[in-house]
Amino acid sequence: MEKKQKIVRCFGVVLNSEIPDCSFADLEEENMNGTVKKIAGLLLAGVMGTASLTGCSGTIDGTKPLITCGEDTVTVGTGNLMLRMNQATMLSYYSMMGGSTTGIWDQDAGNDKTYGETTRDDVISNLETMVLLKQHAGDYDVEVTDEEKTKIEEAAKAFMEANTEETINTLSVSQSDVEDLLTLYTYQSKMYEPMTADVDTNVEDEEAAQSKITYCRVDTSDTQNEDGTTTALTDEEKQAKKDQAQAVLDKLQASEDPASADMDALAKEVNEDLSAVDNTFDDEDTLLDDKLKEAAKTLQDGQVYDQVVEGENAYFVVRMDSVLDREATDQEKENIVSERKQEAYDKLLEQWTEDADITVNEKEWKKATLTDTEQYTIKQAETEETDTTEDSAAEDAADTTGDSSTETVEDTSQEEAAEDTGDTSQDNAEDTSAE
Repeated sequence: MEKKQKIVRCFGVVLNSEIPDCSFADLEEENMNGTVKKIAGLLLAGVMGTASLTGCSGTIDGTKPLITCGEDTVTVGTGNLMLRMNQATMLSYYSMMGGSTTGIWDQDAGNDKTYGETTRDDVISNLETMVLLKQHAGDYDVEVTDEEKTKIEEAAKAFMEANTEETINTLSVSQSDVEDLLTLYTYQSKMYEPMTADVDTNVEDEEAAQSKITYCRVDTSDTQNEDGTTTALTDEEKQAKKDQAQAVLDKLQASEDPASADMDALAKEVNEDLSAVDNTFDDEDTLLDDKLKEAAKTLQDGQVYDQVVEGENAYFVVRMDSVLDREATDQEKENIVSERKQEAYDKLLEQWTEDADITVNEKEWKKATLTDTEQYTIKQAETEETDTTEDSAAEDAADTTGDSSTETVEDTSQEEAAEDTGDTSQDNAEDTSAE
């Protein structure tokens, strides 16, 4: 079979076209409201990874309602656009991490659902949340300004003009669908702060207190054998490990100033494989060894525990650097406030969801399948040098709307993906139209 490639521009596909890239990068450069700039940046990083090409997605009727909530309706086209963005982003992430994407959508994601089904469910959940945020925006005097509406319309129009009729039909998306998604993202970005404005931001030291210790760990875990089995250390081997820890402790206590001595350097003097690290913790910490924490809590600033601590699968030498570490405690205060805000935000959304009458067109949404027949890779477009003189500025603006931050997405057929999944972004670094 002859290979076909489709190059995605922004969040559309350009086939056999000389139309320049539609560009959210241009929106970033214009003097506009910060919220839309944030949304433009989000779409630049995400929606440009969207594509709906051949296969099952071509049977979707984008004009049909997908989500209905009161007077608001989200079309299948808007939902499909968001779904393909998530699909491309996920595939790009796995490829970047060196993982195989073959069969990923059919893999078990838990709760008796595949990753494909979970991804589709997530899109519905996110869209429902965004609709509710839009509907309750008036409660917080939040609105999309006329300037933002203009920028959203311009962005959607640029997308529609940059794509062929064939591509638009395959995506099953209209300009109003694109505008709706941008509008929903705008409301979403604006609602969090007013919804959490009444959250108590006062956190006392006692609630956020973090202690900082430095410790050396001498491992006593079972030895791993080549055949996969393990062998426990002998009593003699464990004693040798304890002697190493004791040697580190002796060096630390004999140093000129144990409170500030470089425990890591001292540990390496005993054995080059040993090291010391610092760590902050509180009463709820579950990562540090319990015996280590118990010993540390008996110390004051600068004190070294006078014995080797025998923990689980290790011996420890520990020093208390600061019972109340200011930097770590202040950071924990910020974490606590963030948690409070998130809880308040989630509680409001839960309440709104319970009160809302939301209908989902499950029958039509089932057609938006995720399969291996559609492979997507996100890549960075090549930077083209442009004439920076004043005389050529107008010509350049007419010839190109993108910049070095513009991304492209390739789709390859299932057969091409089978040959070399994940390498298409390098093999096809230059734009290639469908043949």
